[in-house]
Amino acid sequence: MNKANKKINKLLLILLIITVISFIFGSLFISILDDVGKDLIKESISGYFNGIFNGKTDYISGLYSILPRNVFSNIFIWLIGISIIGIFIVSGLLVFKSFLVGFSLSSIIYTYGFKGLLISVIYIIPEIINLFIVFLLTYYSISFSLLLFNYLFRKKECNRRVIMKRYIKIFIICIGITILNSLISIFLIPNLLRMF
Repeated sequence: MNKANKKINKLLLILLIITVISFIFGSLFISILDDVGKDLIKESISGYFNGIFNGKTDYISGLYSILPRNVFSNIFIWLIGISIIGIFIVSGLLVFKSFLVGFSLSSIIYTYGFKGLLISVIYIIPEIINLFIVFLLTYYSISFSLLLFNYLFRKKECNRRVIMKRYIKIFIICIGITILNSLISIFLIPNLLRMF
């Protein structure tokens, strides 16, 4: 195994560990909240899902809210990866996203008990896909930043055209998946949740 492959595997492992730890912390975070905090979470979760269960989902509003936010997040991560300082920013975004997914999962289960397990599995599917996209973009963003650093400061040669072409290709794929996933989250998931 050459040095490049070792670095790739090391970066993947580090990002995976960061993601898992952040997810676990997010899942456990509700347990350290006081009763007031837990009640607020329970009230917020109940209000959100009651709206879905009662068929009060505003699809157009959801489309204008979720889709631009997810697409903008992808664009931001991709663009910041072109700069060297992007390593720290995109890593922070990955930590935040992982934490949020874990916290959402545990909050739903806390609010609805055993039934919440089924609800959370359905609800969390698009969030897991979003997390995967953020993970993928973070990996390629950091890889690009490191290559840029090595080229500018350590004078290591690399095929910039091939690397940039691959970086753009990954971005286009992620945007496509994000749009599809956002549509699933807005139009399909609420209908599946109403089955419960």
